[in-house]
Amino acid sequence: MRTTIALLTFPALLLTAGCAVSTDEAESAAPADAFEETVQGGDTEDGASDTETATEGTEEPQERTYAVGEQITVELTMYSTEDGGRHSPFFSGYRPTIEFDHLGRSSTCSVQLPVDLEQFDPGRTHLVGLECDAEIVVHPDEVGFALIEGGKENGEGVVVLTEA
Repeated sequence: MRTTIALLTFPALLLTAGCAVSTDEAESAAPADAFEETVQGGDTEDGASDTETATEGTEEPQERTYAVGEQITVELTMYSTEDGGRHSPFFSGYRPTIEFDHLGRSSTCSVQLPVDLEQFDPGRTHLVGLECDAEIVVHPDEVGFALIEGGKENGEGVVVLTEA
């Protein structure tokens, strides 16, 4: 856009300053209506509109498949004791059943706490890692899951989708 403005203003500045402009330079300058079209979101040089160009590189989110043992980053909320959750905290290596929303698939998964989190208390929410005993497929529209222990739901969460 700066180039277009410079091409339009340079001949005008020369004329105002009393300098002559050759006809070749004046003809090579972009016409004023081309400038307005560019500012108002007209077509780009290749014929695509600015809107098309902006969305062209954007892809729809895809399902993500996690291999057995591959760490899945999740935001996990454990229910408080008052809400029917656990009575005691758990530590890295805790192995509940995780029931994923997508396709209703469940697997035993090992919860890996971040280095700066010694224990996971009931009633809290943290980002943690899950390492599951089965291949897990997560669809971007169904990222939720339930944490089941002894047949009882003790927590819930969402998968944090990142680039593979």
